Amino acid sequence: MQTGNLPAGVPSPKETLGYQVIRWAQKYIVQPDGERAGESWQFTPEQLRFVLWFYAINPDGGWRYSAGTLRRAKGWGKLDAPPRRTGDR
Repeated sequence: MQTGNLPAGVPSPKETLGYQVIRWAQKYIVQPDGERAGESWQFTPEQLRFVLWFYAINPDGGWRYSAGTLRRAKGWGKLDAPPRRTGDR
């Protein structure tokens, strides 16, 4: 499954377990390093969409996809840091 091949939009809460996965991750995972070290984990919009489709389920409760891969360049998942004024540390 490639994000370029994902269906348009996002699945409804009845069509994926991804919403629960996202809530769990944002509650229990913290940013390990950098300027946001120790803060709650935040997914990028593309990561959110990928998780929702990766955990998509069929009406019978089975997985919609049996495997998935998301490949991007190093540093791709980093959120932009807020702009700093001159002299801020």
